[in-house]
Amino acid sequence: MKKGGIYNAELAKAVGRMGHGDMILIGDVGCPFPRHTMTTCVDLAVSDGVPKVTDVMKAVLEELVVESYIVSQETKEISPETYEEFKGILEKETNKGNALTEKTIPHPEMKDLWLNGGLNGEEVKVFVRTGERCPYCYIILVAGVDF
Repeated sequence: MKKGGIYNAELAKAVGRMGHGDMILIGDVGCPFPRHTMTTCVDLAVSDGVPKVTDVMKAVLEELVVESYIVSQETKEISPETYEEFKGILEKETNKGNALTEKTIPHPEMKDLWLNGGLNGEEVKVFVRTGERCPYCYIILVAGVDF
C-alpha cells in the first residue's frame, strides 16, 4: 500500500513520466477528451463535484515541480471565484524560489491546446477529467525542474 501522494495508479504514473515543459490539464466534467492517443487521459470523475479540480491540483502539486500555468480568459471573467481559488493555491508554489508564471489565453485557444496540442508539438502529456461542474473550471500546469 502506498504511504502517501497520488493513489490513483494511472495519474501517479502519468505525473511520474512528466519532464520539463510537459503540460497537464486538470479539467471539469464537461471538458472533451483529446482527439488522439498522444495524451494520457485519466478520468477521475466519480459523481457531481467529486473530485474537484482543486483537489486534484493540490495532489499533483505535491509531486510535480511546476514553473508556470495556463488559464483561460473566460475562467477569469465568468468564474472569477474559481480563478481566485487557483491563484490562492498556486501563490504558495515557487520554482527555484521564483513565483510561478501565469499565461492567460482565450478559451478556444485553450481547448485547441488540450484537444490537439500533442499533434502540433505542444507537450500536453496528461488530460485529467474531474467531477467538477463549473463553467471554465480547468487549468494547465507546466512542469519545471528544481535545479
